[in-house]
Formats: sequence, structure tokens, C-alpha cells
Amino acid sequence: MDLLIEKAKELNYFEDLYSVPREIFRINIENKTIKLKKEHYSNINIGLLNVPCGGFGDIIACKTFHDYLIQWYPTANIYICTTNIDGYRSIGVNTKNMIQLTNKGDIDCPPFDKLKIPKKIKFDILINVPVVKRTFYIDELIPLIPYATYFNTFTVSEYNGLLGPYTMPIGVGTSNGQSNMGLLLNDMKVKKHNIIKSPYAVIYIQPPGPSHTGAWGVHGNYCFLTYIHMICKKYKYRLLSIIIPGWITDIIRCYVTDPQPGTCYKVHRLLKEYTKNYGKIILIDENNINYIIKDDGPNKLILRGDILPKPRDQFISLIKYSIKDVLLTGDQSITDALSCCRTKNIWYQIAPWKIDFAKSMAKHIPNKYYESYRTSCGSIKAINYNSDYNKLLKNFDFRKNGKSTMDSIILANYYKNEHHIKSYMKIVNNSRTINSVINKLEKYKI
Repeated sequence: MDLLIEKAKELNYFEDLYSVPREIFRINIENKTIKLKKEHYSNINIGLLNVPCGGFGDIIACKTFHDYLIQWYPTANIYICTTNIDGYRSIGVNTKNMIQLTNKGDIDCPPFDKLKIPKKIKFDILINVPVVKRTFYIDELIPLIPYATYFNTFTVSEYNGLLGPYTMPIGVGTSNGQSNMGLLLNDMKVKKHNIIKSPYAVIYIQPPGPSHTGAWGVHGNYCFLTYIHMICKKYKYRLLSIIIPGWITDIIRCYVTDPQPGTCYKVHRLLKEYTKNYGKIILIDENNINYIIKDDGPNKLILRGDILPKPRDQFISLIKYSIKDVLLTGDQSITDALSCCRTKNIWYQIAPWKIDFAKSMAKHIPNKYYESYRTSCGSIKAINYNSDYNKLLKNFDFRKNGKSTMDSIILANYYKNEHHIKSYMKIVNNSRTINSVINKLEKYKI
């Protein structure tokens, strides 16, 4: 109990009192004065609360975290409680131990108090993974899970999340004063695809436009054009293919089918200007219709709008066997590329809300081109750039940096009915200030 009191006296914010028991266990784990055993996690129920917001990044982050827990605590019962089971099915995930959270209304990325959970399982540990769109508050979760408290409920951020504090902040460097625990990396065995012949490049980024439409700002066209400019200067093949998403197919095709001044014309003009090493450019759209963009010399560039989207395993295989330079966006796509293909030059479209992540990556890789959206997608000045991710992957691997925190959560749960810890939690739950907690602990000599 003396250690509980000592730790409480170090705190400035009442909310930090909830972390004291597990923080003590974390210190003991790192000092090797306590060791996690099978009995500590056998048959406990862990619920991962997942409300994905757009795309598959939040789904894959939760699935990756789930897989870590399965590996670390093989006899625990681990459930994903999500609003989008179909999203998991679409990427080939077994949904046996998943629980569908139903939305009371028609709200995108609904708060927990607007959800229902049909399957009544008593969870020992609850983890919101990842926290997106809004700061996590326990009062919002209680209507869904009445027994949720800050002692049994924890949070995992999105990469370099700005809505903390979080129990387990993931990402690179620091965010809002919290040290991030690293990237959700995997050891991947990637089977070679037979989708397209080499050499080919991969572009997977988001379209320009207002953020409320799901687009990511005004630099989408600029991003893919600067990347194409760079690779067409760097690689001089007789035939090079570039895999592109549907929206790029649309913006390239629009001027060919309806020549008008404006954005379509500008993209058309720059595309021809930036591909001087390729005299012939052909666009293949989603319907396998061919469009001639340029036909005035040797070497052929084929823009393949007929390939994406693909299931995650095939998409990762496309990345792995592409040319050295690849253009991606989204936290999880970057992480997948780092996991499977650390010899690649990974170019990154920066979302407006991911500037902090990009700058941290620029510092810790290091890669000066990530410092600005003007160069993060590629640059003529970066033709001779060769990435080296060894330092980044050594220092920011969640599997190394996050496990002691997760172990401390397991231990705090196991010993929650031990007299000192149980009394401490009761006092905190019935107090309003740190001084009140300390006075009660000392008064009753618990």
C-alpha cells in the first residue's frame, strides 16, 4: 500500500490515479521482480471495441492488435466487438469470435452510447482500438457496457493520435507529450501473385477534395503526378505498368473522352510532360477499355486502372513485387509496406490530420522528403534516394515496446481482488481529488 500512496503523491491529475496499479506492475515487470504466468490470463475475457471510420485501416489495426494478444496470451478469450463485421469478412478474416455492435441510428462512426451489444459476455478487460474521431470518455461507454470503469477499460490510439491521453499510444516519436509505442508491424510471408507482369509500380492514394467527403485535401493530383514524374525519370524500361486507383483512372480518362479546359486538361498536359522517357501512354480502365494518351515515340507506359481494389494479401503481394519506389497513403498501408518490404522507397501521401505522423517519420527514419506534402509523394531530387528503415523499426516496434504495458493490464486484472488493490480502487471510485484519495489511504492504513 505504501507504494500505491507514493505513486498517488507523484500525480497532478486525478485521472492518472486509475493507472497506478498497472503502472506498479509494469515497473515490476521491467525490473524482473514479477513474471507473467499462464495462470494470470487463462480463460479471461478481453473485448476489443472497434468502431472503424472509413477505409480498412482501423479494421486492420484492430485485427493486428487482436493477433498480438492471441500470440501473447493463447489461453485467453479474445473478442472483437465491431460495427463492421462485413469489413473483416471482406479482407478474409475469420469472424467466429466477433460480436456485431448495432447502431441505434444512422450515424457514421457512432459513439458508444449510440450502440447496442446483443451478445452478453462479461469482459474482464475492455480495449478501445483504435480511438478515432473523438476523445474516449468512460461515461460514453457505460450505456453500452454498464460495468466499464477506467480500471478495466483501456485505449489504443491511431498512429500519432491527437485525442489522448491513451493507455497505449501507437505511432512514432511523441504526440501531445506521450511517447508513442511504435508501429503495428507483422512478420509477413508474402506469396508471389500472378496478377501483373513486372516491371510495374503501385499507386494507392486518396483523391483531392474537401475532407468531409472522405477526400484528403487539394494535393491528390499533385501527389500522383510528382511520383510519376520521378519514376519515369528514374526507370527507363521498354514497358512499364503503373497500377492506379479508380479516381486516378477517372481524372486521366475525362480529358480523353471530353476535352475541356480545367483540371482534367491540366492533369493530361502534365502527365504527358512528366513522362518524356515514354513515347506511348495507354490507360486501361475498369472495363478493360483502352485509351491512347500519347503515341509519339518508343517505350510504353501502361496505366492499369483495371486491377484495384484487391484483397489485402494480394495487395501486399503487389507492393512487394513492384519496383523499388511505391506510393501509398494511410497508416496501415505504410505499416504493411514496412513489414513486408523494408528495402522499398515508400512515398507517402500526407493526410491533413497526419502531419504530426509524417514529421515524426521524417525525423526518425530519417527522410527529409516526408517533411512536406510537396515532396512526400516523390521528387525529381529524390531519384538517387535509398531508404534505410533499420533505425525506425528497431526503435518503434509495438511488439517490443507495448507488451510490458499489456502484461501490466493482465496482472492488474488478475490481482484486482487482492485487499490493497481492491481497497485502492474503491477509494478512487468514491473520491473526487488526489488529496482526498491520499488522505483516505493513509487514514485507514490500508
